[in-house]
Amino acid sequence: MIRAALLLSAVVCFLQPFRASATGQAAERLVVGRDTMQLFALPLATADSAVLARLEKRLDELDASGSTACWRRCIGVWRLDDEGILWLECVNTEDGDVVFSGAELVPEFAAGSRARAGWFSGEIRYGTGNLVYYQHDGFMRNLEREWVAAVSEGRVRETKAYRNRLYERGADATDNAQRVAAAFDSLHVGKSPDLLSLYVVFAADSTGRVVRIDRARLLSEKGSPVVSDPADPLLQAALRAFRSVSRWDAWWVGETWKEQAYFIPLRRAGRVWKPRRG
Repeated sequence: MIRAALLLSAVVCFLQPFRASATGQAAERLVVGRDTMQLFALPLATADSAVLARLEKRLDELDASGSTACWRRCIGVWRLDDEGILWLECVNTEDGDVVFSGAELVPEFAAGSRARAGWFSGEIRYGTGNLVYYQHDGFMRNLEREWVAAVSEGRVRETKAYRNRLYERGADATDNAQRVAAAFDSLHVGKSPDLLSLYVVFAADSTGRVVRIDRARLLSEKGSPVVSDPADPLLQAALRAFRSVSRWDAWWVGETWKEQAYFIPLRRAGRVWKPRRG
């Protein structure tokens, strides 16, 4: 939700990309063949309530405090076998101490020391390689090589593989904002509000150029309406300026250009916005 009064009253915020306030979380571990990968899913979250209560009780007994990087206080170790069956090997504390084997935690699905994830149906994403994209929010990050698998009652039914990549093509965010503000001033003919910012959700490609604008709005003084009509001449001028002069880093993730969102100042105190130099 856009709250124009709040955003425009805090000058320090207007160059910030739009991000959630949660913290990045440690991934689960998934063994596939000889590789140990990061699993960006929590299959245990849909287990029976009695299973989850047993896990919480043991974590309390172990005084497992967790951290801001692992609010759940534990990390599951999973295995995906050659037949596409997902197994829970064990659950460890964040420090690596064993809390339960899979069979101990979920005995109704036990096979030896592990447990088949027969309770779980849904999508899992896992990967390996260097970090390509990171957002400080849960599992909102991507690695160079990733797979997305559809799981039904603990068995993988379909898997898609992805190669992700970062293209570092963009200018500094402040430089981009200054370019857009200057271009907007030269493009727009007519009266503009004394205080004006552009909120834009977009994607850039490997050249750094904007290839897609998904949403855009103009924010003005407190109490003024938010401009979101694509036919509005003020918004059109702002988007022409944005497309023509800004260049951004780009992320090719999951076979698409990753969406970005920014608040960009255009005018302050009746003048073209310029960054403070100090």
